[in-house]
Amino acid sequence: MASNPYVPAVRRPVPALLALSAAISLSGCAYEPEIERPGAASGDSAPPAPAASTGPVSSAPTFTPDGCPVDDPAMCEQAAFLANALVLSESDAVFDLSRRVSWSCDELQRKLFPQCEDRDRLAGYVIGNHRGEFFVDTPADYRDALGFFVEAVDEEYSDELGGPQMQILGISSCGEGPGASYQVVYLVGLGDPESTLPADRFLGTYELTKAKGEWAVGATYVGLLTDWELVLDDPLSEIACGDIRPWVGTAANLNPPQSESQPTPIPATGSS
Repeated sequence: MASNPYVPAVRRPVPALLALSAAISLSGCAYEPEIERPGAASGDSAPPAPAASTGPVSSAPTFTPDGCPVDDPAMCEQAAFLANALVLSESDAVFDLSRRVSWSCDELQRKLFPQCEDRDRLAGYVIGNHRGEFFVDTPADYRDALGFFVEAVDEEYSDELGGPQMQILGISSCGEGPGASYQVVYLVGLGDPESTLPADRFLGTYELTKAKGEWAVGATYVGLLTDWELVLDDPLSEIACGDIRPWVGTAANLNPPQSESQPTPIPATGSS
């Protein structure tokens, strides 16, 4: 079994730390998450998979709280909002659903937070990588990151898992009780619009955590699928806390073409 720093990092630090504090504004970063842009991966690309005739529900913006596989209506409302925003490539909506944090480095596991090497406090939005390291972005940098992770879908990308569109695989539950968190898991083909390098397949999650009675994205984890394969035997089933459950009435189709469903508006949630 491959070494797996990601799962313990997700299951323990972030939910526990959110109980210590919540609210952020970040100063400039000396470190950046080591998340490679498309084209940086080594090895040959797999040949495109043959297209099917219709796309799956899991890649169309039709997620509702009623179909959420978790028995928590408030969390499911936010998860459905998030899933629809991702499928519609609405990075501003994802930003609005994200929670800012402010943490003292004395309360953190420093080996998981490299920025604590030269500062006493981290404030901003949390991004994690496949090695289980966490970085805290300024609001502006986080918006830029979401602009890539959410909006840079390369319409010409294709691999053995299908086309480029955002595929919501389901929700992974982490922990139980007041400290539980839930991760919306997705696949997407992204390409840097400012680069001539080819696009790549990305796998990631958005972790919904509860603080002061409100559910919001407490951290996002993202990386090339090939990077996740370095630390997980089967990233598509083991990422986050495993046990990835799809929305009721949907199935994670890992070989779809672009969905033929018509987009529907993101439902109002009252989130800030």
